[in-house]
Amino acid sequence: MKEGVLRIGTRGSELALRQAGLLQQALLAIRPKLEVEVVSIRTAGDQRTDIPLNEVNKATGTADKGVFVAAIEEALLRGEIDCAVHSCKDMPGKQDERAEIAAVLPRGVINDVMVIKRGGNMECPTIGTGSVRRTKLVEAFWGGKAKIAAMRGNVTTRLRKLAESDEMDAIILARAGLDRLGLFTGASTEEMGGRILSAVDLDKESFMPALCQGAIAVEIRRGDADVRELMRRVNHEPSECCIRAERAFLDALQADCSTPVGGFAQVTGNELELHVIYFCADGLALRRSQRGPLHSPEDLGRVMAEKLRAEIK
Repeated sequence: MKEGVLRIGTRGSELALRQAGLLQQALLAIRPKLEVEVVSIRTAGDQRTDIPLNEVNKATGTADKGVFVAAIEEALLRGEIDCAVHSCKDMPGKQDERAEIAAVLPRGVINDVMVIKRGGNMECPTIGTGSVRRTKLVEAFWGGKAKIAAMRGNVTTRLRKLAESDEMDAIILARAGLDRLGLFTGASTEEMGGRILSAVDLDKESFMPALCQGAIAVEIRRGDADVRELMRRVNHEPSECCIRAERAFLDALQADCSTPVGGFAQVTGNELELHVIYFCADGLALRRSQRGPLHSPEDLGRVMAEKLRAEIK
């Protein structure tokens, strides 16, 4: 830490800043006199909103580092910040060897939410999303009757686009993001742009979320013992255990944002359960579950990926 100040790097969106604030609150609860500085960093995903998310890596040369992660991780490795706060679902399965995840904050609700515009046609809807996974799930749920409208942007931008659009009937968002922004909490409706929007929670078993959805990961430089010890004290072990299994699965599957895969892990007694869905090229949806011991979450993730890869070859 530079001059006794812990510098937290994050994206500049309202949600990202809220998530950095959650880390700051957790740290101040254990060290009230700790000085914290939040540093906003513009990522490739923030800069290129004109193209689909799965094309940003190719267009910006960020390889497979994650379009919302690479610039923040580079600032961390250059020593410009002491830790990085990421939405864990934005992180690629394989991490730079010079960095490590030192903490996972208590995970939020993991499921997706469908936000519907009052008066929308939900029998044959047009749904806004930029996610390959959500697109496949919508196509399966509506049996091909739904249309997809490509959509990018932060949470409030997407809600505004829905309210203003004459084309879209609904969009799909992560419940955790809405909760952290204080939207649709205590009531299922919000007014925006003179339109009434209603939020409907989607069942995580049937409409599986992104792997690592709802989790906030804290990344540090490998070998930074002081910061690692600090983060250890705010780490939430059950959330970390689930994330380790999910990230190991993504890494072994060599999945990125263009891979039509979803799922989640959950602690059940002394075991860990991993549930996934994968859409094959012919549209077939493979839903698979696997159990394993809590002490080896990465093994569970790798075993699941190996079995799935054998089926889709």
